[in-house]
Amino acid sequence: MKKKILFIFIIMTMVFIPSYKVEAKTLGQLKNELAALEKKYSDNQNKKELNANEIKAVNNEIASIISSISKIKSDIKKSEDDIISSQKQIEEKSKETDELLKFLQVSNGENVYLEYLFKADSYTDFIYRYSVVSQLTDYNTKLMDELKELITTLENKKKELASKQGTLEAKSSELNSKMITLKSNAESYDKEGSTIEEDIRDYKKEIAYYEKMGCKLNQDVSSCLATPVSFGWRYPLSYFTVSDNYTGYAFERPNIGGYHHGIDLWHPNIYGAPIYPVAKGTIARIGWISGGGNAIYIYHNVNGVDYTTVYMHMSSFASGMYQGKTVTTDDVIGYVGNTGVSFGAHLHLGMASGHHATFFNNYSFDPRNVMAFPGMDSGVYYYRK
Repeated sequence: MKKKILFIFIIMTMVFIPSYKVEAKTLGQLKNELAALEKKYSDNQNKKELNANEIKAVNNEIASIISSISKIKSDIKKSEDDIISSQKQIEEKSKETDELLKFLQVSNGENVYLEYLFKADSYTDFIYRYSVVSQLTDYNTKLMDELKELITTLENKKKELASKQGTLEAKSSELNSKMITLKSNAESYDKEGSTIEEDIRDYKKEIAYYEKMGCKLNQDVSSCLATPVSFGWRYPLSYFTVSDNYTGYAFERPNIGGYHHGIDLWHPNIYGAPIYPVAKGTIARIGWISGGGNAIYIYHNVNGVDYTTVYMHMSSFASGMYQGKTVTTDDVIGYVGNTGVSFGAHLHLGMASGHHATFFNNYSFDPRNVMAFPGMDSGVYYYRK
């Protein structure tokens, strides 16, 4: 009885189609959006260039600071060596002075200084001997004072250099932090530029396709696109469970961060499993996108309402897939893989209201709104009927 109720609930959920307001878009609007994208890309490249120039300038400034710090360290080492050398000279001169001062000391009851003086042969010799002792003592005293003054100067210089080194190291740390931000910006510009390039590429393909179909500039592109009508949904895999839910822009995923504009379907040994469209439709975009890897966007009309679905991270596309091809729910469009930004083989299924192979995320909604899916990591598997 429970199985019967669950089956009825799934069927009812699959058939229920909520009403989404879909804004018609003309070929002219698509071309205007392309022009806006190209301007955005140009602005991105300008920012990227300015950022690169700033990175170069900061690198040069960091190199200059490193060179200055190296010289300061060398100067500090020289000051330390000069201080040690001056201290040794003071010690040596102090010893010499001590020896000379012995002549001024009284030892064993005799005045050695007087004895030295009275041994003079003449008055001239006496004056000479006195002058020698006096001058040597005065010289050493003066030299020691000069050396002590030099040490004080060197110590002050050492403190000044150490302070300057600290300032430069703080500046270097600040510049390194700035460099991290600049490099992060560079990565962001690269990523954004790559995404814009892909959108420009696909816009051009889409516009060329509509022009080939005979769309006029002010004509709603949906009216010139042969989109088959469906009356319900089917699952895209033979069997699966849910490994990650849809978040939209409401909140970021708690474990790995980032917004998630789809639902991830998985089962053990899923790699290479065939992927089917969830409804009849027309392939609007096929190719590689940075985040989604190998991806296919399909336009649908289910019960008179336009939708877009996307299938990401495919290992490869099925043979014969191309933009403009009409596919049914029995057609294999590709195979489950792990391409793009993916942490294991799975199928990312995204849904959006209206026909939006570009700017898809702005129009996305939770696939659970139109189809029944098992709970995330519930261990419950659903099968394709």
